[in-house]
Parts: sequence; C-alpha cells; structure tokens
Amino acid sequence: MTDATTQPVASPEAGSTNQATAAVTPSTPDAPDAIPLEAEGPAFTALIKLLASVLVGALIVWGARTSRLMDWQSFSLSAGLVWGAALAIVLVVYYWILKSRTSIKNGVITQTWVWKKQVNIADIRQAKFIYLPALSWLIAPRLVVRTGPIMTVFYTAHPDVQRAFAALMLGR
Repeated sequence: MTDATTQPVASPEAGSTNQATAAVTPSTPDAPDAIPLEAEGPAFTALIKLLASVLVGALIVWGARTSRLMDWQSFSLSAGLVWGAALAIVLVVYYWILKSRTSIKNGVITQTWVWKKQVNIADIRQAKFIYLPALSWLIAPRLVVRTGPIMTVFYTAHPDVQRAFAALMLGR
C-alpha cells in the first residue's frame, strides 16, 4: 500500500502499468521551474461540444419524424415513461457536456457534472493521466484517480488544467 502523498506514475512505455511513484505536493513559488497545481477550464473541447450538439439535434429530428409515424393509440404508459426517461438522460448529459468545468486548486480536484466530482489530492492512491494529443479533439483528456475502492474520472480540455494534471503525475 502506498503512502497518501505518493502517486503511482505510469512509465512512458505503451501498455505499461503503474510502476514508479512520485510525491504529490503542490509546487511552491520558490521552485522556478515548477508548474503550479492550480488551474480551471472547460471539461470538454469545443469540437466535442459541437459533436454532442449535432448528435442530440439529429436524435431530436429523427424522433420528431418518427413520432409522426407512430400509432399513439397503442403507445403504453410504460413505453412513454421509458422514452421520457431516455430523453431526460440524453438532455441532462448534453447540458453537462456543455457546462462542465474542471479545476485543480488548493489540493483539491473538482469537476462540475450532474453531481459534483471532488477528490483531495492527499487522498489519491493511484492516478493515470490519459491524453492522446492527436485525438484530443475527439477523446477528451482525462485524469483517472483511485481513492481506495473508488475511481473518479476528471475530464479536461483546457491546456492549463492538462499541464497541472501532468505536473501532478510527475510529482511536482
């Protein structure tokens, strides 16, 4: 078991597991080359938001066209509830894709979402920063942290937050 202030850090080899550890402490102003672990920005890129908008718009258009062909007399209450629940889930997730923000401040990582995701850096037992530069327009960079049995995923599209996550992984 690792100490609360150490983080496993993935080696640069593809497919490797966490093997090395690094201390996780916020940088101090005394260290000139240190990257401060304080940043805030949107969780998803503009292109991901645009793609989500196109998909939700297409789903609504397709649903409106289909609704004209439906036999509403044979539409049961339970089918209507399932349809309404599915629509509500899609709209809530879409709203939070547009609105969600990720921050790392005062030793706490936070992301607004349907529910607020928040983890103290001191509580992190294991962390992986997943970032594919060539595909970041489609696959949002994310930090996956484990605090005991609980795993939490923080998405970020902002370069400052990505740098802070990378610095966290490097133990700065």
